Amino acid sequence: MTGDSMTATRPPDIAQGAGRRGVRSAGRLAQLPRRFVGAVLVATGLGKVLDLSGFARVLAAYDLLPQVLTTLLAHTLPFVELATGICLLRGLQLHLAATIAVGLHVMLLSAVLITLWRGVAVANCGCFGVFLARPLTVQTAVEDAVMLALSLLALRAARRV
Repeated sequence: MTGDSMTATRPPDIAQGAGRRGVRSAGRLAQLPRRFVGAVLVATGLGKVLDLSGFARVLAAYDLLPQVLTTLLAHTLPFVELATGICLLRGLQLHLAATIAVGLHVMLLSAVLITLWRGVAVANCGCFGVFLARPLTVQTAVEDAVMLALSLLALRAARRV
């Protein structure tokens, strides 16, 4: 008896249904990083959009860019986060959105690490704009690293689609 004839004698729910459920479960599991990163980006983007000038002041505390670039970044980053998060949540342009998410998190993690390394005290990390203010600490860097890892997983899953 060959493997094919054994499969043919199995009831349909075992031969086909169980395999499909496993594929669907794996597919849903692969979507978790994308959906989580998307939700976080929407939340952080909204927090920043609600007070753009306040977010500009938060960014200025990092003392990384000239004022004109800080203002430009403060007025564009929240909208990039929102658009990227919505695309990730809705499953639109997944490869592009996941690539942007990776780029965002590389940029944010770099800014945090440089600021911590320089010893600059930042009272509000700015993750949610002026809302949910938390000081910039090593924990912020760890959280950003986790978000980068999840973004990379979302990018990997988007390449398989």
